[in-house]
Amino acid sequence: MKNIRKGILAICAAAVMAFSMTACTQKAESAYDIAVKNGFVGTEQEWLQSLHGANGEDADDITAKDLYDTAVVNGFKGTFLDFCKEMNLETSTGHNTSQIANNIMSVVGIYCGFTSKQTTNGWPRPSTTTTPSMSMGSGVIVDLDKENGNALIITNYHVIYNQESDQANGISKDIYLYLYGAANHFSYSETDGWSDVGSDAMRARVVGGAMDYDIAVLKVEGNEYLKNSAATEAKIGNSDNMRQGEDVFAIGNPEGEGISVTHGILSTTSEYISMYALDNRDANRDGEVDSVSFRVMRTEAAINGGNSGGGLFNGHGELVGIVNAKSTGEDMDNMGYALPTAQVKAVYDNLMDNNGVVKRATLGVMVSVQSSVASFNEKGTLDVTETFVVAEEAAHGSAAYGKLRYGDVFKTVQIKKAGGTVGEKITLTRQYQLNDLLLTVRKGDTVILGMERQTVAATENVTVEVPFNQNTYFVQF
Repeated sequence: MKNIRKGILAICAAAVMAFSMTACTQKAESAYDIAVKNGFVGTEQEWLQSLHGANGEDADDITAKDLYDTAVVNGFKGTFLDFCKEMNLETSTGHNTSQIANNIMSVVGIYCGFTSKQTTNGWPRPSTTTTPSMSMGSGVIVDLDKENGNALIITNYHVIYNQESDQANGISKDIYLYLYGAANHFSYSETDGWSDVGSDAMRARVVGGAMDYDIAVLKVEGNEYLKNSAATEAKIGNSDNMRQGEDVFAIGNPEGEGISVTHGILSTTSEYISMYALDNRDANRDGEVDSVSFRVMRTEAAINGGNSGGGLFNGHGELVGIVNAKSTGEDMDNMGYALPTAQVKAVYDNLMDNNGVVKRATLGVMVSVQSSVASFNEKGTLDVTETFVVAEEAAHGSAAYGKLRYGDVFKTVQIKKAGGTVGEKITLTRQYQLNDLLLTVRKGDTVILGMERQTVAATENVTVEVPFNQNTYFVQF
């Protein structure tokens, strides 16, 4: 696990991915003709329908990469370039700039004003001095009602928080958002405090957040500039489907200079970094600031201070991460980090359901990874499979007490909602899947676990039902 200093988090940058995969331009013979030669029976429309376009409704947006993926599923063994050559296609390396433009308009620059008061002894009376400060970051629009000028925006908690501020809970009351191209007049005066006298700013309020997940949600309501803007809503992608080497684009507000784009690849799909707690807490009273662990994806796309809270988008223009940190130092280069959307979405839904705070279900057991192995999947990319087990007996009074045993191996999970609906059974191949799923549990739900259990006689597959019917089974963040 990497240790990243608190100061690095305070200047972290956000990344947004835009479409950068290699495109193909068709020559003489059509792909449909080649498909027929290779055994397809049916009309061209039926063939297009069989490919399932990226929008799920038609094939108008089918790319050469879609064709390649379909070919791989049907047994093609070569690389993408091999496929283009065999299909008599030309390749180009241009990026989809219209998709990038669409992503840009789903990202906002965020400016937060803070004040802190210092009182000094003096004669004939003490004097108080107010010192202003500000933070600059980014955010991503995830829910947009342009007709009414309303929007919900995800950002990092550390963008809106200042431990030294005299404002309630250290959270800024003066938050202004700016779309790409908007004029910024955010400033401080002794008479008016923090404000923007222009008409392009979108004032926001905090809906809620979780410091230890570094996620906050902002809301804009009834804003005229937003109503008449080209703002877009980000399409949420599945970060679990990302693989190393995929192109990504970081869109954010580096150094507070306005929305811009950087390009790179995904370096690592999942790892953990640790940073000092934003509020400098020392829960153990050992004289050391507590450390908080974050699961992140790593990218070598340029990340700079002010990008915090911006988006990381995949080649289809889908949001796959919220940038929150970077490594700095003379011996480090091109190591930026983004919180994966699989977790971010679960945190967002949780706090929206719980009046602005996160309440995560907890089993009450220690879990550890026993082994981990990488293997090639059918697409030729790498999957990691972890075997993780119950490392200690369940704590007395916990949700899993008397249900899970030391050494039980986690195999599957599904959630039965309070109303009786049973969700999809998910095969657990990574420990973080279980952690993310516990964020989706609400009071009254039941978690159904498929476990592999060693008994005296043999290894058995058992089903364990864990009802979450008590408030004590949840931890609030």
